[in-house]
Amino acid sequence: MNIRTLFKITLLLIVCLMVTAHAALADGIKERMRDRLPAIADLKAKGIIGEDNSGYLGYVTQTRVQEDVIAAENKDRNAIYAHFAKQQNTTLQLVEKIQAQRKAEKALPGEFFQHPDGSWHKK
Repeated sequence: MNIRTLFKITLLLIVCLMVTAHAALADGIKERMRDRLPAIADLKAKGIIGEDNSGYLGYVTQTRVQEDVIAAENKDRNAIYAHFAKQQNTTLQLVEKIQAQRKAEKALPGEFFQHPDGSWHKK
């Protein structure tokens, strides 16, 4: 086997590993988010948290429960938003703004969302 063939095989393996790693990361995020969904839905239904004006979860009240769940969700959302921004060749801030609007529109009756001015509103 010549050096050129070995180089091509090595490069192909590296690309395959990168694609596999990316897919595994995406699957891991989706699975974690799916696992957190019942807790998040419960906190939203109780009016403790809502969708903030930058696409993340925020506390509507002074009650700070399950902070680890909220922090983990926001961390995963940030990873997804950063991926979208890179993929679309745009800024993270623009993706966050668009996601905030989408999440506010999808909020269920009784759930809170934050307006751009920072005020919380119940749908």
